[in-house]
Amino acid sequence: MNAPVVLSRDSMDEIPGVGALRLLHGEERTEAEDILIARLGEGDGRAAAALAEAGCVRAIPALVEATAETEAPIMRVFAARALLDLGSDAGLPALVRMLRTHDGTGGDRASAARLLAESPAPDKELLLDVATTDPDSTARSGATHALLAVAGLDDEELTSGEVLLSIAGRLLSSLTTVRAGAAAELRAVLAGREAGRTAEELGLTWHADRDGPLGRFIDDLGGSGGDLRVEGLAELTGRERVLLENLVLLRLDTDRRAIRAAARLGVRRAIEPLREGLGSAKGRTREEILSALDTLTT
Repeated sequence: MNAPVVLSRDSMDEIPGVGALRLLHGEERTEAEDILIARLGEGDGRAAAALAEAGCVRAIPALVEATAETEAPIMRVFAARALLDLGSDAGLPALVRMLRTHDGTGGDRASAARLLAESPAPDKELLLDVATTDPDSTARSGATHALLAVAGLDDEELTSGEVLLSIAGRLLSSLTTVRAGAAAELRAVLAGREAGRTAEELGLTWHADRDGPLGRFIDDLGGSGGDLRVEGLAELTGRERVLLENLVLLRLDTDRRAIRAAARLGVRRAIEPLREGLGSAKGRTREEILSALDTLTT
């Protein structure tokens, strides 16, 4: 237990030999727990996990201290996790502060969002706000999946369906106008669930036909060749057309082919996102956006 601290941001290795704690009793057990409690002050998240696994409730005050703003953000997450495992929600305010102030890395905040979703009464509005407005895409992704879990929509069949997959993809966009549209759709889905509508009734189990022109378009998105093929797409209606436009929107900030496709397909929903992107675009990208806007607004 006195070995040097080696802590990864992405995974928490177990302290070598900590499993022996389960074999100790009486004063030896107390001494071992005291060593782990002391290591909390060194920012060792592994100690927090070990104390929780051991059911050491007398470590709760020290774990609460480890959620203070003076501690590293990732340590606060580890301490809050341990507190929850010990039946205490005293670490949740630290997670909320992290998410509201954008403290730590995007990965730290993603972990905080996922942990907040496991709390007895998760703040759905906060998770939605993080999913749509956090400046880091990793945090937005973590909050999105956390929110879906809270709503009971994290089943693989649903998250791989066209509706939720499209929403999650657009929430990763750097364009706030694209994320705003996705957020509105996600809010509608959540409201539908709270009203008692099933996933099928909300269309969350729908999958597009991948054998036709839409399937070819989706395949093109995964490549880096010439223009996206739009032949046969102008005739699409209903949710196929909505999906097509969503796919264009989610790539507007990273793929000039999507900018050209928006113009060729007449995706008027792309006008505001393109105007937003124009503010930071340079060179060829700026020329492409101006050309697309000229086509879409005349």
